[in-house]
Amino acid sequence: MDPTTIFILVVITFFFLLFMCTPIFAALGVASILGFVLYGGIGYLETIPDVLHRGLVSYSLLAVPLFILMGEVMAKTSIGSRLFNMFSCWTNRLPGGLGVASVASSAVFGAMSGVSVAGAATVGRFAIPEMLKRGYSQSLAGGTVAAAGALALLIPPSIGFVLYGEVAGQSVGKLFMAAVLPALLLTLMMMAYVILVAVFRPKMAPRSDENIGWGERWRALFDIWAAVLIVLLVLGTIYFGIATPTEAAGIGAIGAFFVAAIYRELTLALVRDVLRSTAITSAMILLILAAALMFGHVMTRLMIPQKIVMWVVGMDQPKWIVLAFILLFLLIVGMILDIVSMIVITTPILLPVIVAMGIDPIWFGVILILTCEMAVITPPVGLNLYVIKGIAPDLSISQIIRGAIPFVLIELAAILLLIAFPQIALFLPNLR
Repeated sequence: MDPTTIFILVVITFFFLLFMCTPIFAALGVASILGFVLYGGIGYLETIPDVLHRGLVSYSLLAVPLFILMGEVMAKTSIGSRLFNMFSCWTNRLPGGLGVASVASSAVFGAMSGVSVAGAATVGRFAIPEMLKRGYSQSLAGGTVAAAGALALLIPPSIGFVLYGEVAGQSVGKLFMAAVLPALLLTLMMMAYVILVAVFRPKMAPRSDENIGWGERWRALFDIWAAVLIVLLVLGTIYFGIATPTEAAGIGAIGAFFVAAIYRELTLALVRDVLRSTAITSAMILLILAAALMFGHVMTRLMIPQKIVMWVVGMDQPKWIVLAFILLFLLIVGMILDIVSMIVITTPILLPVIVAMGIDPIWFGVILILTCEMAVITPPVGLNLYVIKGIAPDLSISQIIRGAIPFVLIELAAILLLIAFPQIALFLPNLR
């Protein structure tokens, strides 16, 4: 059978199964198995174990469950509330101070967890009620926390970068370094938006008249020593070459348990819940990755990436036009797939095009993760939107979406800045 026909049948099968509400790993796996059979017959299925073994037996993938474990411990301790309390003390007199505190808390929490859902749920549990109590609009409160929680996807140690590095064959350490400045830029842009809303539409974010003394501020600042410790343990050891990202993940996980013990929150119930949720989340991610490895093998055998590269090169279009189409493709895919599937499915297809265009794969990894950030706050599969709805039942999903839309535009603006000034992402990796 013609390779193009096989490819079309595989894609149609995948989307049909998705439409029938089949779990993504199963839909992708069944579609890939169909591709194996159509390409090489029933006997070709014997190659699947070898494909999975070569793809999953990877040292760097050990970082995934370890970073998840670290994030789960942080999410189930009081570190999130301590972070928010500290930032709310220091931003109290700013316009939109609670919104700014929510963004800052989510950013620091993201530097400890790498999981956007954990950040949105943890910070949202106390930030949203506090904002609503102070008179913030429901859409601004819900949208701010949903978007700020997504920062965990970009801020190291992001699990998204671990997956992209594994699939793309790129250094996870360099990807982490490349994300630092873009993450700082995006965090500041989100804060600036909240402040501007508070200045020009004060009814949406009333200014606080509470007077917080310097003594309370310094006490709150000291109270986040655990957050500083975890960030230094993870990012510091990676940047200074003390540990690989996988080793840093193990150090961070141990540090998280140490912090829980210091706070006297380390109980058998906590350990049981953390290990259970870590196992479930890790299994879900690795199942999707396994199915994506099969899909990538089929695409490679059918020479689909090579054909796409030849087609793009044959178009002889300016680089920015091709990039615009790639971004549009990623935005559309992000509306229907979760971020893990989005990363592991699109990377084998798009990376050869990126390399053929002479674009740095490290830079493209940052762009890809930024589009993933947009995906988790855009319907219909915007997971952070539903997380916020779950922890704040008084908010409607339409209010949360309405509040998140401006942050989608902010993230798009950040992507355009990275396209115009790629050194924002490449400066730190090039120093090493």
